[in-house]
Amino acid sequence: MRFSPFSLLITAAMLSTNLSQAQQTPIGPDSVTRPATRPAAGAAVGAGPDVILLIDGNELVGRVLRITPQSVRYLPLSPLTDSLAKRSFTPTDTLQLAATDVFLIRYANGTKEVVQQPTPVAAAPSLDGLSAAQRYERGRQDSRQYYKPAPGVFWGTLAGSLGAGIGLVGVGTGIALATPPRANLNAPAPALLNDPAYYKGYIRQANKRKLGKVAVGFVLGVPVAAGVGMLLFSSGLLGTIK
Repeated sequence: MRFSPFSLLITAAMLSTNLSQAQQTPIGPDSVTRPATRPAAGAAVGAGPDVILLIDGNELVGRVLRITPQSVRYLPLSPLTDSLAKRSFTPTDTLQLAATDVFLIRYANGTKEVVQQPTPVAAAPSLDGLSAAQRYERGRQDSRQYYKPAPGVFWGTLAGSLGAGIGLVGVGTGIALATPPRANLNAPAPALLNDPAYYKGYIRQANKRKLGKVAVGFVLGVPVAAGVGMLLFSSGLLGTIK
C-alpha cells in the first residue's frame, strides 16, 4: 500500500495531538468549587515563626497558614523547640482564631499585616473650659438623660394615696426631696459630680423627676381610692368595716 506525503502529515499531526492530551493532568472537582482564600503573606517564607498579636494584647507564636474575613488558621510553635524548622506539622496541629480577636500579624519575613482595627476608647466626659453656668446646665442635661428615679417613689405615693388619701402625699413629697446617694445618680462619669456647679444642676433635675413620679402616683391613687370608698359606702360595707 502506498501513502501520499499529505496523508502521512495528517496522521502524524493527529498522533501528536492525542499524545499531548493524554499527558495533561485532569482537574479535580475541588479546584472548581473550592472558594478562593487569601493566603498569608509569610506562610512559606523563612524558618522563623510568625507572631500573632491579639486584640487583648496577648501574643501567639506559630506559622500563619490562612487568613479569611472570619478566621485566622495557624500552626502553633512546639513548646519543645525554638524553631519551626525543627518539627514536622500534621493537620491536627492546625488551630483557628476568630478574625475579630486578631489585631496584627508579624510574619517571619518581617512584614506586618493588620487584621482587625481595635475599637477606639471613648474619651471621658470633661468640664474643661466651661463656665459655672454651663457646668450647671450640663449637669441638668446629663440628669435628664441618665438619672432614673427609684420605683419606690411612684409606688410608695400610689400606695399611700390608696390607703389614706391626701394625708400621705406629704410623705411622698418628702421622699422626692431627699437627696439620692451618689451611687444611685447614674452619672455618665462619677468624677463630674465632684464639681459643685455640675452636681447642683444634676441634683436639681433629679429631684424634679422624683417630684414628677410623686405627682403621677398621687393623680392615679386618689381617684382610685375615692372610687373604692364610694363603692363601699353605696354598698353599706363602709359602716360595717368601721
